[in-house]
Amino acid sequence: MNKLLSLSRKMSSIVFISLMLYSLVFVFLISLINNTNWQSLFSRFNATQMEKNGYLVMDDMRREGIGRGPLNEEQRLWMQRRAALYGILLRYESKDRKEVWFDMFTRANVSSENSLSMLYTSGGETLGTLKMEYILSNTELEPAYAEFMKSLQFRSKLLLIGVVAASILFSLFIARMLSRRLNEVYLIANEISKGKRDVTLPIKGPEEVRRLAATLNEMTRELKKQEDWRHNLMEDLTHELRTPLTTLLTQIEAIIDGVYEADPERLQDIYDELIRLSRLVNDLERLSEAESARFSLNVRRTNMVELSRTVYSNFLPLARSKGIKLTFEPAFVPCHAEVDRDKIVQVLSNIVSNAIKYTPEGGKVNIRVSYNVEWTVICCEDNGIGVSAQDLPYIFNRLYRADKSRSRFSGGVGLGLSIAKALVEAHNGTIEAASELGVGSSFTITMPIHFNMGDPE
Repeated sequence: MNKLLSLSRKMSSIVFISLMLYSLVFVFLISLINNTNWQSLFSRFNATQMEKNGYLVMDDMRREGIGRGPLNEEQRLWMQRRAALYGILLRYESKDRKEVWFDMFTRANVSSENSLSMLYTSGGETLGTLKMEYILSNTELEPAYAEFMKSLQFRSKLLLIGVVAASILFSLFIARMLSRRLNEVYLIANEISKGKRDVTLPIKGPEEVRRLAATLNEMTRELKKQEDWRHNLMEDLTHELRTPLTTLLTQIEAIIDGVYEADPERLQDIYDELIRLSRLVNDLERLSEAESARFSLNVRRTNMVELSRTVYSNFLPLARSKGIKLTFEPAFVPCHAEVDRDKIVQVLSNIVSNAIKYTPEGGKVNIRVSYNVEWTVICCEDNGIGVSAQDLPYIFNRLYRADKSRSRFSGGVGLGLSIAKALVEAHNGTIEAASELGVGSSFTITMPIHFNMGDPE
C-alpha cells in the first residue's frame, strides 16, 4: 500500500495520469462529436431516400390505377409486394386521415407518429395520405446501407482503440521525459546535500526545470563560497588566538626558567597581550549578542543630527593628527528617530574610525545626515584605499578582512562591521557599502524614524 502511495506521488505518475486522462477525454469528445455527425448525415440521407421511395410508390400506384379506398384484396397484395420491394412499411389513409385503407404499421407494431407523410394525388386531385417507414429499425437503412454503416462503426472503433493506445504511449513518453530531468535535479541536489560542491546541473528540459537547475547551480556556488569563508574564518580565528597565546606562553616560560626577570616592562608586555585577547573575546561576544538580539535596546527619541555631530567631534582630533580633512554636513532642521543612542554611536564610531584608518594623509572623510518622513540616512564617505569588487560582498562577514596583509595591530580582527550591521538591523534599519579600489568607500546607514517593536530584529 505504501509503495502504491509513493508511486502515485511521483512526478512521472502524476504527469502520465494527467496526460492520459486529458487524452482520453479529448478522444471521447471527438468520437462523440464524430458519431453524432455521422448519425445526423445518415438521418438526412435516410429521410431523402424515404422521400424518393415515396414518390416511386405513388408513381407505381398511379400506373396501377389505385385511387380512393377501400382497396380490394388484389390491390392490398400489390401494396404489400411494392412495400417489400422498397423495404418500407406503408399506411394508406384518407386525406382527412379518418379512414385507414391499408395498414402495415399495426401488424409490425410500429408507431406512425414519426413516419414520413406524403399526399397522394392523381389527375390533380388529392386522393389520400401515404405514410412510410423503413421495415428495419429507425436507425438503420436498407441492407446495403446498413452493412456500410456497420463497417464504418467497426473501423471507427479500431481507430478509437488506436488513438487511445497512441495517447497512452505519448503520455508515458512525455511523463518520462519530464520526470527524467527532475530526477537528474533530485540526484544532484542529493549530492549537494551530502557535501559535494563541485557538481553542476545541466541546463536542459522545460523552462521551469531550467530555472530550477540554474538556481541550484547558483546556490551551490554560494555554498562553496560560504564554506571557503567559514574555513578562512576558522583559520583567522585560530591565528588571532594563537599569536597572543604563543607570545604569552613564551614570555611566562622564560620568566619561570629565569631567562627573563619579572620586571614591570616584561609584565606590561604580558598585560598588553592579555588586553588584545580580552578585546577579541569581547568583540566576539558583542557580535554574538547583536546577531542573536540578546541585548536590550534602550530606545528613545534622539536628535540624529546632534548624535552624528558628537561622533564627528570625537574623531576630529584623530583625523587632524593623521592629516585628514574630516567634514560634517548636517540636515539643517532637527531630525529625530527612535534609537538606542549608545548603540548607534558605536555603529557610527566604527564606520568613521575605519574611514580615517584607511584614508591616507591628505585625504578626506565626510559625514552627511539627511532624512525624510520615514527614514534618517547617515552617510560616511572617504577617498581612501577602497575595497575591490570581489571583497565588497563579504566585508560584513565575521573576521573578514579585504586586505589579507593587515595585522591585528593595524587592522583589527574584522568584527567591527559585523557588529555594526547587527546593531543597525536590530533597529530595523539597513547598512550598505559602496566602494572602488583606490578611489574610496561610502557607507550608508538608513534608520526608521519610528522603532516598531513588532518588526523582526
